[in-house]
Amino acid sequence: MTTAAPLRLTLARACAWGLLIAGWVGLGAFALQFAATTGSGFALVALWLLALGVAAAVATRGGLGRGPRALALVIAAVVTVSGLAGSVRGFGVLALLPALLGWAVLTALASGVVRGLRLATSATPRPPVAAAGLGACAGGLALGDPGDLVALATRLAVFVGAIAFALIWLQRPLDDRARPSGCRAGLFDCSLPAWPAGAWRDTLQWPLLLAGLAMLPMMAALPLMAGWCRAQAVPPQAMVMLHLAAMFGPAWLLQDAMARWPLRRLAMVCAALLSLGAVAVLWAPAPWDWLILALAHGAAWGLAWGGQLWAPARRGQQGASPWRAALGYAVLTLAFGAVVEWVGAAGVAAVHAALGLAAAAAVAWSLGNGPAAWARLIGAPARR
Repeated sequence: MTTAAPLRLTLARACAWGLLIAGWVGLGAFALQFAATTGSGFALVALWLLALGVAAAVATRGGLGRGPRALALVIAAVVTVSGLAGSVRGFGVLALLPALLGWAVLTALASGVVRGLRLATSATPRPPVAAAGLGACAGGLALGDPGDLVALATRLAVFVGAIAFALIWLQRPLDDRARPSGCRAGLFDCSLPAWPAGAWRDTLQWPLLLAGLAMLPMMAALPLMAGWCRAQAVPPQAMVMLHLAAMFGPAWLLQDAMARWPLRRLAMVCAALLSLGAVAVLWAPAPWDWLILALAHGAAWGLAWGGQLWAPARRGQQGASPWRAALGYAVLTLAFGAVVEWVGAAGVAAVHAALGLAAAAAVAWSLGNGPAAWARLIGAPARR
C-alpha cells in the first residue's frame, strides 16, 4: 500500500467538503428558483441528501479500482454540468434532477477517495478542520451570489470540473480493493457529526446535538437568507462567506484548546452561541438579525463538530451506514420546507429560535441556576 502524503489527503478532504458546501447551497438555490412551491424546492434538496447517502453507501465501501473510479468521476461531472446548464436554458426542474443525482454521486466518490487516502496514510491524520475550511472557502467563492442563476451555473460548472480532475489526480496511486474500512461511516470518512446512541438522554449533550442540527436549516435556507439580505443592501456574497467563515474559523482557531475542553464547557459555549442567534433573529433589526444568526449558529455548529472530532467517546457507532443519516436529514429538510412554505421567513426564525431556547433550557436543567454550578464549568471533568 502506497503511503499517501498528508498534503494529498488534505486536498482530497478539501475537495469533498467543497462539493458538500457548494452543492447544498448551490443546488438549493436552483431548486428554490425552479420548483413550483417553496416546499417542493426543499423536497428537491431532500432528494439530493438522500441520493448522497445512498451513493456514499456504495462508493465508500471499497473495491473500486482507480480506472473505474476515474471514469465514474468524469461521468458524474459531465451529468452534473449538463444538468446545470440545461436548467438555466429553459428546462428547469427536468434538467436539475440529473444534476442533483450527478452531484450526489460526485460527492460520494470524493468521500471514497478520502477514505482510501486516509487508510493508505501510515500515521494517524489530524482531524480535517483546516481541510474542511479550505474546501468551504473554495465552495463559497464558487457560490458567489446564489441569486444570479446563470452566472452561478457557470461558476459551479467550472468548480465541478476542476474538483473532478483534482480527485482523479489525487487518487492516482490509490487502490483500496483489499483494505477494510475501519470507519464508522463511509461518508466523509468519519468527519461528519454523528453522536452515539442514547446521547439525547443526557441533557448536558443537548446543546451539542442541537448545534449539530443547526447546519441543516441554515444551509437549506441560505439562498433565501441571502436574498433577504440583498433587500437590505447587504451583498449576498458577504452573507454566504460570513456564514462559512463562522462554521470553520472558530473551530480551526480553537482546535488545540478544544482537545482539552471538558464536555460542560463545550456545551456551555454552544448553548451561548445558539441563544445569541435566537435573540438576534427574534429582536435584532434587519439586516443584523440574519447576519448575527448566521455567525452565531454557524460558529455553534463548527465548535460542536470540532469538539466531537477530538473525543472518540462522543462519536457515532462504528460501521453505521451513511444512508441512514441521509434519510434523517432528508426527512428534517422536508419538515423544515413545510414550515417555511407555511409562514415564510418567520418559519426560519422560529426554527432557529427554538434551537437556541432548547439549548439554554438544557444547560439550565443540567447545571442548575446557582452561581456554584456555573463556576464548576471551568474545572468540571469531561463526561465520558
